[in-house]
Amino acid sequence: MKHGRSPYTSTFYMWHGVAAFFYSSHLTSFHSHNTMQLVLDTQKDFRFKTKIGGWKTYKSLLIKENVIHQLDTNNSVQLIIYLDSETRIAQAIKSKYLLENEVCELDLNIFHFANSNELEQALITPDPCLLENLINRILSSLSLEVWNAFIDERVLIAEQLISTLHPMEITINSLADKVCLSESRLRSLFKKVTGVSLYRYMLWNKIRYATNQIMAGHAVNDAAIDAGFTDSSHFHKMMVKMFGITPSKFLKDNKHSNLVLCAESPLHFETRVYNKGQRMAD
Repeated sequence: MKHGRSPYTSTFYMWHGVAAFFYSSHLTSFHSHNTMQLVLDTQKDFRFKTKIGGWKTYKSLLIKENVIHQLDTNNSVQLIIYLDSETRIAQAIKSKYLLENEVCELDLNIFHFANSNELEQALITPDPCLLENLINRILSSLSLEVWNAFIDERVLIAEQLISTLHPMEITINSLADKVCLSESRLRSLFKKVTGVSLYRYMLWNKIRYATNQIMAGHAVNDAAIDAGFTDSSHFHKMMVKMFGITPSKFLKDNKHSNLVLCAESPLHFETRVYNKGQRMAD
């Protein structure tokens, strides 16, 4: 079973001055937005170009308002955040990163702010508060340069390796070698710092990876096997156990693009598509 949608998007949430959604399975036309835009990849990377430049690959990118560009999801899934450029937090971010540039590549990984469980919950759960909390952490860190310095560096490295490598490439032994710990010590330290077992965290990541593959257009069974599950039934069972939803229910809930207004005066958002001369406004 494939979703058959291009692009494939989660619910589009709009707050005051901010909007966001998850995006996959598409190569856009040249277009621009009336807002600043932050693109964060949740799996590997995406491709991007402006009208005057060639394709480049990024993990995270900040784009000034009204910049004409194309985005290629590159068989991955991105969290896209739109910001009213006149808000105080947007001005603070722009003054740091975009004063002399239209775009700025950021040394930013979404897993600085959310583990695999939190990211999967924000994607599959129809609760805008989960996504809003994640966005607030990201924007606050960008504007104030606040990082999770209190987290043990070895655990942070392990988390990011789990979150960015293919699930089949990851073993507890290889993680322990990377952070120069024994397997037992890594298991103990990981549980102490994160509050969850290393096994559970790796299982969350396998489910997230398979969900991303489904969003990118892969059949459920293919996504399950690629993520390291024995078959789609095994993936189904683990997704229900961990997140309370089946893969088919996730597809059904996101069969159509949904827009949810989360404020009385939500972000004024416009997209202009240039090669068609078409303008769309929400």
